[in-house]
Amino acid sequence: MTTDTLSQRVLARFDKSAMAVVLRNVANHNWGWFSREDPRMHLQTVDDDARSGPNSAKVWLEDRGKRICVAADGKRIADLKKLQAKVKAERKNIEARWINFMIKNGWLTAALQGTVVRLAVYPGSHNQYTRDIDLRAEFPGAYKGQRSWDLSPPNVDLDQEHAALAVGPETGLDDREHLDLTKWVFVD
Repeated sequence: MTTDTLSQRVLARFDKSAMAVVLRNVANHNWGWFSREDPRMHLQTVDDDARSGPNSAKVWLEDRGKRICVAADGKRIADLKKLQAKVKAERKNIEARWINFMIKNGWLTAALQGTVVRLAVYPGSHNQYTRDIDLRAEFPGAYKGQRSWDLSPPNVDLDQEHAALAVGPETGLDDREHLDLTKWVFVD
């Protein structure tokens, strides 16, 4: 085996491991995203024969956190309605996987400010926006007064495995309350 052939095999293996297939065989394609992506939720064709050229396609699934499903760059996508229907049916799973990807890439941060957790989404990018989670509303009775907690402020951390915000005392992530981030990061 020549060095060139070995290099091509290694690169091909890397390419396949560097993509997430999220929807299989919808509108004659597999849909997902690659490990180096734009900071904006989307799906694109990830089939070997449709990664580039006339068969490639991409849909945006959000616009600054507002849920959408539209063809990117105005490009016509065959069977777009089928893809939109599948996205609608699988939206929660797609969003949870994207949030996992966001956390891994540092595209989502959480900071406690008083009783409000401020989520910074795609910080430093042209798509950045924020969302606030009022912990008084989420955990009635845990908050006392305007500026103090009954005991001490909770720790807030992003839980990549569960696409959630872990809130509670300084223990393991699994011992804390979890808020589903798909409810907060993306809205209708």
